[in-house]
Amino acid sequence: MIHSFFVVPLIIAIFALLIFLVVRIITSEPNTAQDYLEDVKIGGSTKRWQGAFELSKILSNPKSVPTDDRFASEMISIFEYASNDRDIRVRQYLAMAMGATKDPRYGPTLIQALEDTESAMVMTAAYALGNIGHDPAVRPLIKLLAHDVPNVRLQAVISLGKINNPESIPSLKQMMEDPEANVRWDAAVALAKQKDKSGQRILLDLLNRNYLDSFPNIDEIEQVQAMMVAIKVSHFIKNIALKESLEKLRDNDPNLKIREAARTALVNFK
Repeated sequence: MIHSFFVVPLIIAIFALLIFLVVRIITSEPNTAQDYLEDVKIGGSTKRWQGAFELSKILSNPKSVPTDDRFASEMISIFEYASNDRDIRVRQYLAMAMGATKDPRYGPTLIQALEDTESAMVMTAAYALGNIGHDPAVRPLIKLLAHDVPNVRLQAVISLGKINNPESIPSLKQMMEDPEANVRWDAAVALAKQKDKSGQRILLDLLNRNYLDSFPNIDEIEQVQAMMVAIKVSHFIKNIALKESLEKLRDNDPNLKIREAARTALVNFK
């Protein structure tokens, strides 16, 4: 009796539910960039920032980036309207989404966002402009090098390094005197990308674990990241002292990732 009235119907119901879920998964289509943009446009408070976040992820895939003017203008319009949103994450993720497209049409909007009163928004806009490689953003980014917030200066330096415009060289040289170590380091890296040797001394320091050990707030993971960046740009300068440092890392560094990166960099020295 129990099997007839309870167990058997329950098994049938579970089996039917499983079939429904499988069919639903097979037939459902993944959300597009336009779908997530609609979430930002008309969704609730949580839905908006989550939609913007998903949009920033999906647009990092070039195949998923809509190229039509309508989508671009709509995203710009939503970004500008979101200045009234209490949740800054909506604009931040939208800015990241714009940067992910590498589309210069978003450049003017992001340059304007550099004037935002929120330093977090300024950093995100600077980051996005660096991803786009937007030349007209060089001068506005140079202005940010005098910002009171160290992380804003840092992001401006990094973005100028990505854009790689010679106009930024004099300002980047000045940033090697910044009170923040990270800013000085990335200024040297940005200069090296432009084959400027001004930051050679700093790059040599970044290839020296004893130097990095003098910063107690930097852990092993951060040390490796800093060294990897310095290794990757060292061949742009091709200095004999840098080459010798790379040879030492290749032969003696305890981290296999560092040793392999140094080996690859030395090939580029030839």
